[in-house]
Amino acid sequence: MARGRARGHHRCVGITLGTGVGSAFAVDGDVRRTGPGVPPQGRVDLLRVGGRPLEDSVSRRAILARYGGDAAGAPDGALDGALDGAVDVREIAGRARAGERRARLVFDETFMFLGAVLAPCLRAFDATVLVVGGAMAASWDLIRPALRAGLGDTPVALRAGALGENAALIGAAAYVT
Repeated sequence: MARGRARGHHRCVGITLGTGVGSAFAVDGDVRRTGPGVPPQGRVDLLRVGGRPLEDSVSRRAILARYGGDAAGAPDGALDGALDGAVDVREIAGRARAGERRARLVFDETFMFLGAVLAPCLRAFDATVLVVGGAMAASWDLIRPALRAGLGDTPVALRAGALGENAALIGAAAYVT
């Protein structure tokens, strides 16, 4: 909110996608840990869906498991390296961009699911922008369409974070001043 893609928005939610899912809910720069739409402690990673933690479905680990699982249904060569740890999210994203159907499906399913989980929170919080950062934000071209589809008619602008590794430091400095 201080310097990044949420600048000018009154109510924003920021999430980071990587090893797990991080989050922050803010109103006019003030972090909220409680209130309508705010998950426990303001942390979406604490949300449970179907009795399971959100990160069981949306995280690096979840994407690798989804891509590497069900080898019987995968096209020939689609799982080369996936089960032995040689394939990471970046490579799966590259495969999706190159037209591999299974890789694209993994991204679509993962981020449509995330959108569906976040939608009620965003509506109840009355967020006007959702900023997505973290390592996976480098795949914004794949994430955004699926996330938007999962959000349905939730009236929120979607933005990829632009501050990279500096976001946390800039946010911390703005928070303490």
